[in-house]
Amino acid sequence: MKKSMGFYNFVTWFLSGLFRLLFRVKIIGKENEKIDGAAIYCANHMSNWDAVILAVCTKRPITFVAKKELFKVPVLKTLLKWLGVEPIDRGTNDFMAMKTILGILKNGESIFMFPQGTRYPGVLPENTEVKSGIAMMIKHSKATVLPIGLYTKDYTVKLFKKVYVVIGEPVSFDSLNMESSSREEYERVSNEVFERVCVLCKQAEDLNDGEK
Repeated sequence: MKKSMGFYNFVTWFLSGLFRLLFRVKIIGKENEKIDGAAIYCANHMSNWDAVILAVCTKRPITFVAKKELFKVPVLKTLLKWLGVEPIDRGTNDFMAMKTILGILKNGESIFMFPQGTRYPGVLPENTEVKSGIAMMIKHSKATVLPIGLYTKDYTVKLFKKVYVVIGEPVSFDSLNMESSSREEYERVSNEVFERVCVLCKQAEDLNDGEK
């Protein structure tokens, strides 16, 4: 769905203070978000609120990708529509949604994807499965990748429990050395990208331990 940038900016501004209070958000690495052209933001997935938290913590307007089931959750579905989230049917090959996403990237804009494909509350990111969809998007768009680590104690998001958002350094398409469009190559690149996300989560965990 196409969103108005002015409305998107208003919504994220409106929600920013509220969500930073409710989830005690601490952002690290803001300087790494200075990216020109197409970009794929990616992070680990802990809760249904991750997309909204990330939207209010990033400067650039981003189109999010989320499973269509989230649009059945009261309140959340309204927020997702306001933010212009693209629903995807995980049970089918949603080619129309993928085509839309690629169109956004080829227009030099940004999207957000969760490489895990679903939420893993209470589970260490490195112990979860990673889907290869993000590598396919990288291959076809040649977009820059921005890894982000989401961390909270025990990886369970609760009100007034601090959430760290750690923005890593951008990863260029060329640095990933994608040689083909094979399944093995997609798996390799998806895992390599997510490994960077896991490192950022570990940094946040160490910082949290040091602040106790």
